[in-house]
Amino acid sequence: MAGAKVALQAVHKHENWVATTVTGNLKPNALLKLAAFKLDPYLDTEIGGYASDDDHRPALVRVAQKRAQAKHGTAFTRTNTVIIGDSLEDVRTGLEGGAAVIGVPSGKTSSRDLKEAGADVVLQNLEDVRQLLDAITSLAA
Repeated sequence: MAGAKVALQAVHKHENWVATTVTGNLKPNALLKLAAFKLDPYLDTEIGGYASDDDHRPALVRVAQKRAQAKHGTAFTRTNTVIIGDSLEDVRTGLEGGAAVIGVPSGKTSSRDLKEAGADVVLQNLEDVRQLLDAITSLAA
């Protein structure tokens, strides 16, 4: 997605934030995909949630939250966890899993669809990094 790398770099640089991945992919496959697009340096993949952990995607949010808590000593809940996704499944995963959700439309899913599905914030793309950082800040008070 356009802007994804720059957006991840900006989130990664934020002193008090931890970026990881929650995905319906098995961990080895997810790591290969992230490496192929050179996104892996900006994510703590050790604490992510993967299909290898549970086949129910919303459960993966809690898996990642528990791993992040064990590593960083901070409780992760809906008040400080934000999922950024481009599909209706991503919105459902975040909401049911215990996270706020930022939707970013892709070719398959419109802004309206993401908002109707319950995304807390919908951005048109990831290219406006300031807008993304502001949205994360507002959701993770």
